[in-house]
Amino acid sequence: MKLLSHLKSLYSKYSRLLPWASLIWGIGSSFWLTRDYDKAYRLGFFTLAFFLLIIIMSTWYSYITKISLQSHNKLTRIHINIHKQKDLLEFVGLTATQYFIQYIFMFCLPFLYFKQEWIWLFFLSFFVGMTLWDPFWVRLFKIQIFRLFLRLISSCMAFGFLYAVLFPKFIDYYYVWFTVVCFFVIFPWNSFVINRKIKIQEIAASFILTIIIAIHSFIPSEYQFPVISIWVENSNYSIEKPSSNSYELIKGNIKTRKEFLKTINSGKQICAISPIIAPTGFYSRIYHEWYVDDILIDRITLPNISGSDIKEKHSTFSCKKYFLNMKQAKKITTKIYLKNGIYVGKQFLIISD
Repeated sequence: MKLLSHLKSLYSKYSRLLPWASLIWGIGSSFWLTRDYDKAYRLGFFTLAFFLLIIIMSTWYSYITKISLQSHNKLTRIHINIHKQKDLLEFVGLTATQYFIQYIFMFCLPFLYFKQEWIWLFFLSFFVGMTLWDPFWVRLFKIQIFRLFLRLISSCMAFGFLYAVLFPKFIDYYYVWFTVVCFFVIFPWNSFVINRKIKIQEIAASFILTIIIAIHSFIPSEYQFPVISIWVENSNYSIEKPSSNSYELIKGNIKTRKEFLKTINSGKQICAISPIIAPTGFYSRIYHEWYVDDILIDRITLPNISGSDIKEKHSTFSCKKYFLNMKQAKKITTKIYLKNGIYVGKQFLIISD
């Protein structure tokens, strides 16, 4: 207990500096982290450690509350000593939990940028911002629904990256296992650990998140939580396919209406080139859906692709000769899907006047 007392004195002395140190560490780690498929096992370990820690911390709050209500005469010596050091033990647990959650978020967030998932990127960036300032983090962590949200969102992010890396041959079942994992992580495990009745707050928080997960399962895959370890990089549109002698990239993916109609009327094709990055062992058929101003006009099946190293890309492409109602159209959109309907990304060709 002397060590704990010494640590407590150091904590009291330098506690004002800790929030700033945590903020600098959190922001800095987003730049110096190495992110590639080889780090999948480390991310998995950190996710498991975070999941265990957050259950331990929830159990800790319940335990401290329980022994605080007991008479001092009924407490054992170890209970009394633990209660005396509760602030320090709580600090250690919260700091470790904060470190693991920051690693998970900082590792995964850039992949949402690569995939251009702007809504998810904004939402999760806002959420991870809550973990960077220690006083705010400590207050939020004591709220039951926040802890469940934290468990759910961090697990979703880690799962979104890890599944295709660790189980590339079973990508068809991604959303099945995604739903199973979501329900697993919001289960009130700490109530079973310390064998107590589930509180109304826990039931309400779990019920709310259960409704959200159920709704998520029925929305279009374009808006569901993405497979963040598979994305389209440096997509382009071209006149004619890449192997053709008359192949020409459309600069900036912008074409004037006059030039576009002239190209189509001359019998040439417009091609959507979608280089896909995927982990080793991945194997799937790809589909391109072509839209004119959000109206579906065609669905084209592309050859199967095989996953490879992150430095290599799969130059998948599809081409079209005929377009309807182009006199008023503003843009052409190509959406990329895996064979089971999992959304990978999209690209645009802007038609300017």
